[in-house]
Amino acid sequence: MEEPFKPLSLSIRELFGNADALYKIPQYQRPYKWEDEQVDKLWEDIFDAYENGDDNYFLGSIITAKPRDNEKSAYVDVVDGQQRITTLMILFCVIRDLYPEINADASEENPFAVDIDTINSSIALFGKSKRLKLFTHRQHQSDFENIILNGNVLKLSKPYKYQIRTDEEPKFKFINTAFLFRSKLEELGAESSAELINFLFNQVKIIRIDCKNREFAIKLFQVLNDRGMDLSAADLIKSFLLEKLYTKYKDDVDTSRIKEEQFISDWREMEQTIKTCDISLNDLFIIYEYHLLGQNPKKALYDELQDAFKDKDPNEVISDIKCFANTYYQEIYEKADKTLYSFWYIRWNMYWKSILLTALHSSYGQYNKLTTELRRFYYLYWIAGKTLSQIKQTSFNLIKWVKENKPIEEISDELNKKITTDGIIDLAKRNLISEQIASEHWIKPLLLLMEYNATDTSKLSFIELNSDVHLEHILPTKYKKFPEWNHFTKEMEAKWLNSAANLTLLGGAKNIEASNNPFSVKMDVYKGKGKYEDKNDKISAFLITQKIVNDFENNLFNKQWNEESILNRWEWFFSELEEILNIDLTDIKEKHQPELV
Repeated sequence: MEEPFKPLSLSIRELFGNADALYKIPQYQRPYKWEDEQVDKLWEDIFDAYENGDDNYFLGSIITAKPRDNEKSAYVDVVDGQQRITTLMILFCVIRDLYPEINADASEENPFAVDIDTINSSIALFGKSKRLKLFTHRQHQSDFENIILNGNVLKLSKPYKYQIRTDEEPKFKFINTAFLFRSKLEELGAESSAELINFLFNQVKIIRIDCKNREFAIKLFQVLNDRGMDLSAADLIKSFLLEKLYTKYKDDVDTSRIKEEQFISDWREMEQTIKTCDISLNDLFIIYEYHLLGQNPKKALYDELQDAFKDKDPNEVISDIKCFANTYYQEIYEKADKTLYSFWYIRWNMYWKSILLTALHSSYGQYNKLTTELRRFYYLYWIAGKTLSQIKQTSFNLIKWVKENKPIEEISDELNKKITTDGIIDLAKRNLISEQIASEHWIKPLLLLMEYNATDTSKLSFIELNSDVHLEHILPTKYKKFPEWNHFTKEMEAKWLNSAANLTLLGGAKNIEASNNPFSVKMDVYKGKGKYEDKNDKISAFLITQKIVNDFENNLFNKQWNEESILNRWEWFFSELEEILNIDLTDIKEKHQPELV
């Protein structure tokens, strides 16, 4: 019986010089991805072994698979190890162009010296069949041949960083790798480079594991990578699904090829969608895992999804995940919605994203009400000072309830029971009336929620919570520098300075100018009459700050920021919060002062 795989210990000379050394990177593989760090690491590994005089240096392994019986090709698929094998091929082409006379004067006593014929033979068999072909994309092979295999790498210049980082066009990574090797070899010099190449070809070994078919090769790939090799869960999931696909259609090659092409097309479309978002491919699979399970995973991501997918058609699975990714991009990441914007400031992002995506993906009929309930739940727990452990199980329950199409009234009741049991309302109130609310991480997001609440939907845009958004103290922290603030006593300062009633939002430049100034000067800055005036935005862009300006212009509170105006702001703040979070704050508004802790 034929063995399912055969490991061979090959020198680099044999790996690229034997008659069967014809490799192709199949379309289900990722494009070439190595940048400076990975190329430098490979070079250092080889160079250190060379300097240490290692007799046999092990450079790792590659996994190959034979073509199917009806595929009349001498090329084998590289299932694992494509980055190293492509990088080595680029190195050979640099040697070819940089040192065409390499080891030309080698004596007969050194029959293993690597000359230009050996290099050329490692690039192409009999000068015709290229030893390595890239089928990761229809353009990649022609780019690789034109730029590297058939080109003159000495004419290449270092690409820009943004070009190197463009995964859609790996040609810039090809060029970058060639440029790096050229620099290193030029610095080394012709003689030392020849000795290094002799060492590389004759004393560096790679284990090539030849598998009888793709199915077994991918299975072996999964086993090896599950035990510590550096690949993501997404890579392993992809290989698992492809193995299922090949196994399912192993007796129908034409259908297998069609299904494979559809799978790869859907996978690439999904990848491209996610590249435009804020999450990684692994994040997407975690969110999808939560969506499928509706409970806390008990095993690793790959293991959970392998179990979930074992009885499903691979094409249907990837089509569904692609749809999931598109929904995320269109309905969450790019969606202009006041309530949805509120979620982006919350720390527990994988959970709210999983719940909302499940609702969208399963066409939950009361989605808008769900988002409002969910925002209320998460913000109350955040304000109350709770951590992930207090909301985690309920988050998974929400996924399950949505998939069960539970009415929003029942979901609301369940959340209110949880809030009551945990005493969240009282904890949140206590933190909201603290005289040190300015130090809380949630205060700026809370003010942004009030900003969205005041904004007309026609002018709606997301406000990034970055260094340009400042928490502005209306009564400044260093108010004593100005006599205009003499009506404030130390007792009033202790009570109000860092309370909810004394806070608003300003953009970076306006905040710098307003800072510790009299109230009338602050109003000029808020209105845009200071030195940081923006021609396109003369008054503060924040509506919750414009309200203070409007009160000043209308001569309310004698155009002062005093205890009367602060009490008015206190009532406004908690009235807004009542509406946004649907809680009764009458007692706080009537108390008319923060609580000294």
